[in-house]
Amino acid sequence: MDCSQIRDAFVGGVRLPEEQVQAHIASCAQCRALFEPDAELGRSLAAQAQASETLPFPEEFFGQLEQRLALERGPRAWLRSRPSRLRFLFVLLPLVLVLVAGGLLRQRVDFAQYPGQRIALLLCVYFLAIVLALGRELSESYRRNSLRDHLGLFLFALLVPVLAAFAPATEASRHAGPEGALGCFSYGALLTLPIASLLWAFDRDDRPSLRTVCLSAAALGLSANLLLELHCGNGNPQHVLLGHASLGLAWLAVWVIARRLSRA
Repeated sequence: MDCSQIRDAFVGGVRLPEEQVQAHIASCAQCRALFEPDAELGRSLAAQAQASETLPFPEEFFGQLEQRLALERGPRAWLRSRPSRLRFLFVLLPLVLVLVAGGLLRQRVDFAQYPGQRIALLLCVYFLAIVLALGRELSESYRRNSLRDHLGLFLFALLVPVLAAFAPATEASRHAGPEGALGCFSYGALLTLPIASLLWAFDRDDRPSLRTVCLSAAALGLSANLLLELHCGNGNPQHVLLGHASLGLAWLAVWVIARRLSRA
């Protein structure tokens, strides 16, 4: 099976053998774009074919199609075409390295006094929420009400760091002042920037959806706050709110701006 047969099948509304289609699109990124995500491009071709009785497509249509498919080349196109599980691992493994390097290897000064049960609980809860956000973001499944389905996770990512601001882990952190918030904000933003870049590179949607915006902001905000919880020994509420908890909102703003720019 070749590309012309795939195109003719869409034009004529003919269903091709699934095994042959999968074998072809496994090695052809251009035709794979017709079927992913959710065969959106392929269905648009079929809809235009049915709308015209004399000429299935305007003369310039396939030129525009070639231009669109030409965009699906290069390193990012290769990354986006990887299976969802592989894209998930390519984001999760660097994130673990960032948390180990930025948090555990550069521990807070009062780490010896940090309650063991609290750190175990935070690691489990935060990391589970991060994995859940990344898994849903990089999943191939699509649901019309997906934003509403993930709103709870997004709110959790924003509110839990705020609650942590009023529950210092150690006595020393309880009596710290508000200074250093900008340094913590910069530290958390800088170390999660590579993860944000990977999420952008692996995102298959050229125009980030609200689902992508919320889940990406949730994963990045939780990652930054977990990192800072391990690194920073300042438990002053003002410091934590400005330097830690605000990172979730900051990443949300970044993704919203990126979404608007992509639609310009």
